[in-house]
Amino acid sequence: MSQSPDHDDPQNENHSALKRRIATLEEQNAELRGEHSNKSRGDPYLLAGRAIRRLVSLNYRVEDLVGEYDRRTTSCDEDDSVQVQHTEEEERIYNSFKQLLRWVPCVRDLVYSQSDGYQLNTAYQKLNRGADSARGDDAASLKLAVASWLNEGQPTPNPPISSRDKSGRGFYNDSTAELLCPVDFNWADKSTQEGIRNYEHDFQVTAHSWPTFMYKDGRYDREDPTKGLFKGALLVRTFKHIFTSPSSAGETRPDEEGSHREPLYKRSRTTGERRTRSDIAALLGMRSLHFALSSCGSWRTVDDEFDHHQFYIYMINYFEHPPTSAAKASVENLLVWWNRQIFGPRNVSSYSPQIAAQYSVANTSAKR
Repeated sequence: MSQSPDHDDPQNENHSALKRRIATLEEQNAELRGEHSNKSRGDPYLLAGRAIRRLVSLNYRVEDLVGEYDRRTTSCDEDDSVQVQHTEEEERIYNSFKQLLRWVPCVRDLVYSQSDGYQLNTAYQKLNRGADSARGDDAASLKLAVASWLNEGQPTPNPPISSRDKSGRGFYNDSTAELLCPVDFNWADKSTQEGIRNYEHDFQVTAHSWPTFMYKDGRYDREDPTKGLFKGALLVRTFKHIFTSPSSAGETRPDEEGSHREPLYKRSRTTGERRTRSDIAALLGMRSLHFALSSCGSWRTVDDEFDHHQFYIYMINYFEHPPTSAAKASVENLLVWWNRQIFGPRNVSSYSPQIAAQYSVANTSAKR
C-alpha cells in the first residue's frame, strides 16, 4: 500500500527516510551540545518557510511532518500486507505534510534527495525559522492594524485601543472583549463580564465556543448556529491584510447576499491569489485575529484557557469534514461567499466554474 504522494524507487525512499531519522538524532545531539547553524537572511529556505504557518500548519515543525511521512514509508516497507491504523493526530500531521509539499515545493526535493543529515537539518531549521518569522511579522502588523480598525469604528473604544501595548486589550477593554466573548455568553450582561474577568467556572473562555467576531454582525442564532458563521467583517479584513495587502484591508465590499452592485475596486490578481481561492478554509484556521484582539503580549499555543491549536482543528474540521451532503453544500456556498468578498463577483468563473455538460452548447452537440 502506497503512502507517499509520489513514489519512485521504494528502496531509495526507505534509505532516505532512515538517513533523515539519523540526521534528526544527530541534530538533537547537536542541540544538547549547544551547537547551532549560522543564520542567513534572504536564504531561499527562509523565504519558502514563510508560507508554512499561513497555509500548512499552526505549530507543527517541518521535521515532524517529514517524520510522519518517513514513519509511514518505513512501516509499509516492513510489511506491506498489513493495514496500518493511524490516530487522528497522525492523520492531521500527514495531511499537513501533503499541504507542505503543495505550498513549499522545495521540501519535495529535500525529501527525495540523497542529501546528508547535516544538509537536511540545516534546510529544515531555515524553513522553521521562516515560518516563525512570518507568524511574528503577521502578529506585529495586525497589532497595529486591528487597533486602527477598532479606533476608527463606531462606537469609539473607551479607552482607545493602544497600537503598541496589548495589555489593555482582551477582556480589559469592552471593545475587544465583546469580540472575543464566546457566543454562548452575553458580554452586555454585567455578570458575564465579572464571571469572565474573575475566571469563574461557569464563564470559561475556551476553544469549545465560537468567539463573537466569527459571526456576521456578531449575531449568533442558537437554533441556526451556522447562520453568519465565518462571515465576521474583521475576519475578511484580516485575510486581506495578510494575503492580499494591508491597504486592501481598508476597502470593503457590500455583503453580496442579495446585492448585485459592482465591486468597489478592480486590480490584477497574482498567481498566489488565484491559488489561494481553493484554500480559504485552511487560511481561516489561522489564529491571527484572535491573538491580535487578546491581551497576550507574545504568541503561545494556550492563552489562559483558550487553546489555539484546538480552535484551529475545529475550524479545519468544519470545512474539510462536513457530516452531511447539506453541510457540504453549505461549506461550498460559504467558500463562494468568501471568494466573492476577496476577489470580486466578476471572477466567479475561476473559483466556481460552470458544469459545461449541463448547458446548451453541450446539449446541442449531443443531439446533432
